[in-house]
Amino acid sequence: MDATVDQIDGYRFVYVLPFAEDRLFIEDTYYSHIAHLDQGRLALRIAEYADAQGWEPVEVLREEIGSLPIVLGGDFQAYWESGGHGVAKAGMRAALFHPTTGYSLPDAVRFAALMLAQADLAGSALHQTSFVHASALWRQRGYYRMLARMLFLAAKPSDRYRVLERFYTLDPALIGRFYAGRSTNWDKLRILSGKPPVPVTRALRAVLED
Repeated sequence: MDATVDQIDGYRFVYVLPFAEDRLFIEDTYYSHIAHLDQGRLALRIAEYADAQGWEPVEVLREEIGSLPIVLGGDFQAYWESGGHGVAKAGMRAALFHPTTGYSLPDAVRFAALMLAQADLAGSALHQTSFVHASALWRQRGYYRMLARMLFLAAKPSDRYRVLERFYTLDPALIGRFYAGRSTNWDKLRILSGKPPVPVTRALRAVLED
């Protein structure tokens, strides 16, 4: 994760993952207030980044583009009902994703396992099971929504990188539990301990909002 790139549109980093000696995955990532993506401009920035590293791409094997949700707060019941009353839901429609990262794969695997364990697959039963599961996760994940508010509301766009720069100095096991949405109480305390990388008054206001 390279955050030494220009901090365009808030926190930005380039994620590089080697698949083979001659194959790389390069992702240009932004924590932004807007969902619009200019695919041509992003492709150009990725090409410029590769050139700056001295890499000479021979072929582009695959491209993908998308926006993930970062949740600062909200009314879970209203969001659930917006997808239909009494209708079973999964994935993004059920708010089954990590509020701070937007990643949904871990939740998708857990939800699939939950569905496989159900004896009653009638629509009403699936609705009740999915609603109870999703609403319980929403309540449990208030901490992650608070962190998202600190990132977007407490940190100035040009300084957002400081929040995550500090986060990635922490214990790798803690970071792993964070991405899995399974932070312990000690993890949560450790993430917030020490001198905050954002103004204290702005951080307090962000913490109290929901």
